[in-house]
Amino acid sequence: MKNIYFIAILGWISAAGAHGQSVAWSNPGQIPPQAAVQLDLVFTDCAPKGEVNLPKVAGLQFSGTVGRATSFSMINFRASSSTTLSYTVQAERNGRAQIPSFEVMTDKGRMSVPSLALDVTAAAANQPRQANPFSPNFPFPPNPFQNQTPNPGSQVVPPDAVKAMAEAEPRRPYVGQVFDVNYRVVMTGNRSGRVKTTPLWDVQNFTAEAWDRGQQIGPGGNQGLQFHTRAMVPKAGLFELPSIRQKLDIDTAVGGRSFFFTAPGSVEVEAVAAPVSLNVEALPPNPPAGFQGAVGQFALESKLVPEQVGEGEPVTWTLTLRGTGNWPMGVELPGRVVPKEIRTIQPKLRREFNGTEIFTGAIVEDLVMIPTQSGEFQLPPVKFVFFDPKKKAYETIEAKPPKVLVSRQTSGLALPPAPASGSAGVPTGDRKAGKVPAPASTKPLVYGAPGLPREPLEGTGVGFGPLPTWIVLVALLLPWGILVLVWSGWAKNRAVQTDAERIRKESLRAWKESVQRLRVGNQSRREEQENLLLWQRSVAAVFGVEEATPAWAELSQAVSPLREEDRDELEKCWERAEQVLYGRDAGLNGDWCEKAALLAARIDLPRLRFWDSLRPRNLLPWITLFALAGPWVVLGQESPPTGAAGKKESPIALYREGNFEKAGQIWGEAVRKDMSDPVTRNNLGLAWYQIGDKERALANALSAYLISPQTETVGWNASIFAGAADQLDPVIRRLLEGSWASWLTARAGVFTWQIGLVAGSAGVALGIGLWLASGYFAGRKKVLFPAAVAVGCVGLLGFVVAGSALGMYGRLADARAVMIVDFQPLRSIPTEVETQAEKGYPPGSIARLEKSFLGWSKVRMPNQDTGWIRTENIVPLY
Repeated sequence: MKNIYFIAILGWISAAGAHGQSVAWSNPGQIPPQAAVQLDLVFTDCAPKGEVNLPKVAGLQFSGTVGRATSFSMINFRASSSTTLSYTVQAERNGRAQIPSFEVMTDKGRMSVPSLALDVTAAAANQPRQANPFSPNFPFPPNPFQNQTPNPGSQVVPPDAVKAMAEAEPRRPYVGQVFDVNYRVVMTGNRSGRVKTTPLWDVQNFTAEAWDRGQQIGPGGNQGLQFHTRAMVPKAGLFELPSIRQKLDIDTAVGGRSFFFTAPGSVEVEAVAAPVSLNVEALPPNPPAGFQGAVGQFALESKLVPEQVGEGEPVTWTLTLRGTGNWPMGVELPGRVVPKEIRTIQPKLRREFNGTEIFTGAIVEDLVMIPTQSGEFQLPPVKFVFFDPKKKAYETIEAKPPKVLVSRQTSGLALPPAPASGSAGVPTGDRKAGKVPAPASTKPLVYGAPGLPREPLEGTGVGFGPLPTWIVLVALLLPWGILVLVWSGWAKNRAVQTDAERIRKESLRAWKESVQRLRVGNQSRREEQENLLLWQRSVAAVFGVEEATPAWAELSQAVSPLREEDRDELEKCWERAEQVLYGRDAGLNGDWCEKAALLAARIDLPRLRFWDSLRPRNLLPWITLFALAGPWVVLGQESPPTGAAGKKESPIALYREGNFEKAGQIWGEAVRKDMSDPVTRNNLGLAWYQIGDKERALANALSAYLISPQTETVGWNASIFAGAADQLDPVIRRLLEGSWASWLTARAGVFTWQIGLVAGSAGVALGIGLWLASGYFAGRKKVLFPAAVAVGCVGLLGFVVAGSALGMYGRLADARAVMIVDFQPLRSIPTEVETQAEKGYPPGSIARLEKSFLGWSKVRMPNQDTGWIRTENIVPLY
C-alpha cells in the first residue's frame, strides 16, 4: 500500500511539473439561452499580443468590454504566469454552439486555440452554477501539498528575510527621455517562497510602461528576480520615483496537515524598494524651427503607390514615423503640402504599437490623392525635428517622395453584354446513371442600369463608318502572313537559345565587353575590380569551368586546346588580374587590355547554321507542351503522400472528422500557391459549403469546373452549389442546365478549347496551303488535293466546335474573371472615408478584374459599370 501511495505522489508531481505555453477556453458547463454568461480564454505561460479576433459563431453573440486578469507565481524562484481574457456571451437558442478552433498571436508566437462546444439548455437557468471543485471546502485537496490551517506560532520570519531595491539608468535624463528602471527582490538565508503580485508603484506626474514578467538572477536563478520597465518624466528639475512594493509568500518550517503528511506553511510579507531620486535636465535652448517636442530616436519613411497614374485615379502617399521616444507627450507626424491640382481625401491615421510598449512604435498616415490634371507633380519633402538624448543634440530627418506622373485619362476595356439566358426547363439529375444534377430553379440575376458616374472627357471625338468587305478580307488574311514572319523569327531565336554552345558564346561576348570597359579607363578602383572579376568568370565559362573564379591551376587544364603561346599569354593576363584584385598593385599594365582582347578574338566558336532554326525542337516547340499534357488527364486523382509529405496533417482526414475550417485553411493555402489546381479548388469549395458560405463554395467549384469539367466529382459539386445559390448568373445557368451547350462545355476546359481553336485555325490555313500547292505542282495533285480537303475540313470542324464552346462560356472564359461573394457595394474611389456614389451587386455576380490597389480591386461589370470593392469580397476564377 505504501508503494501505491508513493507511485501516486510521483505521478502527481510529474503531471504538475509538465507544463508549457498554451491557450484554451475554460469550459463553463451548461449555459442558459438568452442570458449573459462569462466565458474565459486562458493564456498559460504566455500573453496575448495585439488584438484577439474571435471567430463568428452562429447563434452565439459576444458583447460588452473584454476583461483582463493576470496572475503570477514563483515557487523557489521558478516563475509561472497566466493571463485570462473574460468575454460576455449570450446564446440565442437551445442546442449546441460550437466555437471553432482559431489561432492567436502571443508573445511566444502564434498558437492554436482548441474548439469548444457549449451546451445551451433552459434547464441551466434553474441550476446554481457549480462551485469550483478545488475550493478549500472540497473533501480532498487539489494536491497532496494543500495544508490545513497552520499553527500561528510557526509563522514568524525575520524582517530582513526579503530585500528589494530599485535603480534608474541614466540618473540624469532629459525631459521626455525614455530611461530604464530595474527592480530586484531577493530572499535571504536560503529561504524559498513565491511572489504574489507584480511590482506596484504610484505612477503620478510621470509615465511608465507595465512591468515585465521578471527574470531570474543569481547562480542558477535562485537568488531572486529582476523586473524591468521604462519610464519618462515630462518636466525638468529634481524628481523622485515612488517606492515600489510587492507582496510575497515566505515558506516557514512548520505548517498544517495535508491529506498525506505535514507540509510547510507560509507567511505573506511585503517587499519595499526605496524611492529613486532623479535630476531631470531641460532640453538645450534655441531649438531649430519645426521642433514640436519630440525626444528620442526616430526615422521618417515616405512611400508613394503607384507613382504613375491616370487622371482621376487614386494614388496613396504613405508617411511613417517610427522609433523610440516620448510618444505619450503627443508626438505627431509633420504636415504635408499637396499641389492644388491634386484633390485629397481625409487622411487615415493608424498607430502601430506592440502591446504594453508605449514608448516604441510608429504612426502611419495614408493620404489618398486624386490628380485632376495630367502632368508631372513634385511633392515637397517632409521634415521632422527631434532631440536625440544619446547625441545630446537636435536632429532633422527628411523624407523626399518621388514625382507623381499623371497621364491623360483613356477609356477602359469593355466586356461584351451578358448573353441571353438558356431555356427555362431544368431537368432533374439521375444519380444511378451518374449524371450531373441540374441546378434548382433560381431567379435570374439582373444587373440593371449602371449606377456609378465617370470622369468627364476632354476634347472632341471622331467616328468611322463600316469598312468595305475587301478591307475586312485583307484584315483577316494579313495575320496569316504575319504569323509566318513571326514564326520564323521565333524559330531563329529558339535556335539561339537551344544552341549547345550558347553559354560559351555569351561568356566570350562578356569577355570582350569587360575588356572594352577596362580599356576605356577613368574608372574607380571598385569598378575596375568588378570588371576584372567579370572577365575572370567569363574566361572560366568559355573554357567550360563551372567554378565562378577558379585558380589558374584549375583553369590551365581546360585551356589545353589553345596554342602554347596563347596559353602563356592568358596565364600572364590571369596572374596580372589576380595581383590587381588581391595584391597591392594599383592597376593593369598598358598592354594588358590589348593582349586580353587579342586572345578573345582568336577563339573561334562554331556559328549557327541557317537550318538549325528548322529543327523540330525550334520550329515546333509546343511538342513539349503536348508531351506534358498527359498528367493533366488525371487531375481528379489524388496521389498518395510519400516521404516527409506523408507526415503532414491531411486535410482529407480533417474534413472526414468534421473539422471543415482547418481543412479549408490547408486547401486555401494550396490554392494561393496554385490558382489553377482543380482538385484543390473543388475541395476548398466543399469546405466553404460545409461551413455555410454558399457564394465562396460556388466560386471555387465553378473555377474547378472551368478548368477540368470532365472530372465527374467537379461537375456534380458545381451543380449542387449552384442549386443552393440565392441568385445565379445566366452564363453559369447555361453551363449547368443540362442542354447541348452544357454537354459540349463538359467535354473539356476553357484552356483546351482555346488550344482547339488555335489548332483549327492552323488546320484551315494548312489546308489552304496544300490546295494552293496542288495547283503549283500538278504532278503531285492527286496527293496534295485530297490532303488539302481532309486537313481543311478537320481544321474547320475543330475551329467551329471550339469557337462554339468558347462562345458558351462567354465572360467566364476571361482569364481575369472574378465572382463577387459578399454583400458589398461598388464605390467610385477606393476608400470608405468620404461620402461617394455607390451601387450594390449581389453575391454571385461575375465581373472582370481590371487592377488592384492596397487591398482594393477595380472591377468591371457586364453592364460596363466599373467601381472599387475590397479584395477579400471577390474570388478569382483563375
